[in-house]
Amino acid sequence: MVEIRIVYRDESGKLKSEIVDTEDYEFTIATRGSWKMLIADEDVEFEPGETKPVRIRRTILPRESIMLRCPVTRHGLGYIVSLGKSGKPQPVEAERELNYVLFRALEKGMIKKGDLLGVVNIFPVMMVRRAKKPKKIREEPV
Repeated sequence: MVEIRIVYRDESGKLKSEIVDTEDYEFTIATRGSWKMLIADEDVEFEPGETKPVRIRRTILPRESIMLRCPVTRHGLGYIVSLGKSGKPQPVEAERELNYVLFRALEKGMIKKGDLLGVVNIFPVMMVRRAKKPKKIREEPV
């Protein structure tokens, strides 16, 4: 049994925390993959060196897949630092989605709705053994 604390923002933006019982597990990665474009869904202005969240068009990740940021394809203004979905963490066994990126600007400028921000590589995985589904033990104050 491994108890961990998961901290996340719920759909309303409020910070939440839970203690869950979970475990590590192994998988095999496929040699076939796919690319998905990360496209801005809003206009955001940046100063040099600023890192801000940018909403992106909803991007679906298939169940039982992993995703790696492609470090080569990037927007001319800067690069994606991280990406995710607001709300509770999503298990790899279920279909997941991305709806924002954290973007770091190298110079002053504007990201415009419809701009290509980057690309993710998606690879199917096969679970070597089924992981124990994380079990919520209790909520905790943040």
